[in-house]
Amino acid sequence: MSSFYFYNCHIDASMVDNHAYLRMDGIFNILQTMLTEYLKQYKADNISIKDNFNAAWLITKVLVKINKMPLWGTNITVKSYVVQKKSAKIILETIAKDKDENILFVAHDEMCPINLEKRRILRLTDIEFDPILLESNYLDNFEIIATDNLELSDSFNVKYIDIDFTNHTNNVSYIRYIINDLGLDFFEKYNITKIDVRYLAESRINDKLSILKNDNGNDVTLLIKNDDKDVFLIKIDYINK
Repeated sequence: MSSFYFYNCHIDASMVDNHAYLRMDGIFNILQTMLTEYLKQYKADNISIKDNFNAAWLITKVLVKINKMPLWGTNITVKSYVVQKKSAKIILETIAKDKDENILFVAHDEMCPINLEKRRILRLTDIEFDPILLESNYLDNFEIIATDNLELSDSFNVKYIDIDFTNHTNNVSYIRYIINDLGLDFFEKYNITKIDVRYLAESRINDKLSILKNDNGNDVTLLIKNDDKDVFLIKIDYINK
């Protein structure tokens, strides 16, 4: 059993923006693939633990630091491994590099298993998962994201295409909601350097979600709510192109 998962990733047309660079949701698609394939080695992916323990993984936090977005048509290498584990959670580190071994982005996913019926957090031992730890040179503390001065920006309904196999809104769909809200002008002007995410609650098909936003000039914070419940929070640091 390997202590990591290694992936040769080709950046294809479905993953890029109008300038042919990897989009934000492209990064999160890669992270979702890496997470799934890493866990599959331990028979601890969502399909396996749903069948065996009526459980699924709940991602609570994601932090991505970006040096450079790869171009359409390039090949990158991606490696994922666990750098921290506690009784009921792990932190998975993912590093993407170009052909010259330059780091493109580094990401950390914090997640825990939950029981699908009772929606309670499980211990790693409850799903018989004992990952091998590797040392990290990149792990940072997750910081508190302020939610002051947020103003309503948009509202919409969760569609069928947005839900995953647990019948909740897919994690990557929230990123797409944010991309669409920020819009073309934002991405024409700025390069993203850091993405800090909190998954706060779940939503389902036909739920009406609202986006609240505050742009501070060097970073923008967006909160997605389901009625009065906070569902998703993200802070994006950016610089001028």
